[in-house]
Amino acid sequence: MQNIDLYLPYVNTFKLLPSSVLEKLAEDERWQVRNTLASSSNTPVSLLEKLAEDEETQVRTSLVLNKNTPLSLLEKLAEDENDMVRSEVAFYEETPASLLEKLFEDEDSSVRVGVAENMNTPVSVLEKLAEDKEEWVRDAVRERI
Repeated sequence: MQNIDLYLPYVNTFKLLPSSVLEKLAEDERWQVRNTLASSSNTPVSLLEKLAEDEETQVRTSLVLNKNTPLSLLEKLAEDENDMVRSEVAFYEETPASLLEKLFEDEDSSVRVGVAENMNTPVSVLEKLAEDKEEWVRDAVRERI
């Protein structure tokens, strides 16, 4: 039986790790290992989708920043139960305007601040956020305009 730890240093550098190794890494009990996989541009979309179900918030947050995460998965993460994950989607520079238009109504003010600071946010959304009940959301809009 292979020792999976031998492959850990290569997750971000080798493009052709065997899929069986990547699958084992995606199930590793250590969240740091799964997080490395979630961050890697070499991870196949099928495993990114699996990691979107991970119990560890940091793993799901890392998926947001992975340039290979498809829009459909970003949309799913925008509805995550954890406000840190949703906030990461709101701040992410690649988040499309259509998704920001949904996130601006989030109950968590840190998510709304992310929307206000995102350069992809439409002016119509910024106008609405300028009247937000939370001062720091309004401040983020003022800094942006």
